[in-house]
Amino acid sequence: MSKSLRRCVVGSIVLAASSVFANRAIAGGIEVPMQGAKAAGQADAFTAQADDPSAIFYNPAGLTQLKGTQISAGLYFLQPAYHFEGDDGRDERMELPTYLPHFYAVSDFGLDKWRFGIGINNPFGINEDFGDGGSFRSIVDDAQLMCINIAPTVAYQVNPNFSLGLAFNTYVGSALLTRHVPLGGGAEGEFHFRGEDVSFGVTPGVLWKIDERNTIGAYYRSPFSLNFDGDAKVDFAGTNVVGPSDTKANLHFPQSVGVGYAFRPTPDLKLEADVIWTDWHAVKNLMFDSSNPAFNGQKIPANWDSGFTYRLGVEYLLDKHWALRTGYAYGQNAVPNSTFNPLVPDSNYHLGAVGIGYSTERWSFDVAANLIYRETHHVEGSVNSPLVDGDWGNLMYGVMATLTFKL
Repeated sequence: MSKSLRRCVVGSIVLAASSVFANRAIAGGIEVPMQGAKAAGQADAFTAQADDPSAIFYNPAGLTQLKGTQISAGLYFLQPAYHFEGDDGRDERMELPTYLPHFYAVSDFGLDKWRFGIGINNPFGINEDFGDGGSFRSIVDDAQLMCINIAPTVAYQVNPNFSLGLAFNTYVGSALLTRHVPLGGGAEGEFHFRGEDVSFGVTPGVLWKIDERNTIGAYYRSPFSLNFDGDAKVDFAGTNVVGPSDTKANLHFPQSVGVGYAFRPTPDLKLEADVIWTDWHAVKNLMFDSSNPAFNGQKIPANWDSGFTYRLGVEYLLDKHWALRTGYAYGQNAVPNSTFNPLVPDSNYHLGAVGIGYSTERWSFDVAANLIYRETHHVEGSVNSPLVDGDWGNLMYGVMATLTFKL
């Protein structure tokens, strides 16, 4: 496929998706883990349960628990409140809401052991606007990263207690970055980059029902890279000063491994504990490759640290229709002080969740609410110092709803 045709195809996909995936968000690092309201109500402790269509994301092997055809669609609203208190007395805030849809369709096609499905969600992202007059304008004005995951999935029940699943991930990504650059004589131009790319990965999963009370689930999500292909330029007073020039920006995304254990002390009560390891160390930098020497070789250093996320979730069935859920998650900071950047103001986080669900034989409706508190991250000695030196904090809240039809 020619470069121009490839850009046209990828750009069309991104444009179509952007009308649905209106904004992007950060959770841990640049991850967006919440991809279904039933799981979100349990702080995403769902790997060993995975008993609704969102199993396509959480653990593909869980699809063997579903019968007939099921279609799910939902929306996640996330409101962040980033707060920076500089060592020099500056006070900066950034509050940009995000809306993230998800969609899943699963069917057994009348087969006993096989399940097939497709999911569409947004597992990684950035959505920020610090303003073109803020104190971080030489680092970032606004930035958006969208990574849509289109995942055809197949699962097979080896025996009544053991299942395998595999999701084939097609990642359609777009990136936007603007910031101010000095032009001399006190004048500032605006650097602008936008690009798109497609990449591929896989997510295999296993589910082992030891007995009626104990279940173990696990998945592996492979790494991938997006080499965003687009244009870079520098504008001043509405006029192109440099470019536009063909430019690519390469970003690596991490592999991850999740293991979950679910225990059912009674048929109505489920407890689950999950441990997730994410290889954020794969994120070394965002590197620009351009036909223009003014842009070629520029990079935004990262050198992030790999880490763990721990999740605990509870579900209690009040009766055959109503379910109550709650959960807690703790995630480790991925961004070291040495490369701290307002693009990803990460820190250790605590997530509390509550949820409620109502189900019938033909449909179900689930709602979840999350409160995410990020520990204060004091920064000094960064490559972006002294601009970013100070205390960074964030308090987010989110609401998710998912509607599922059972055909």
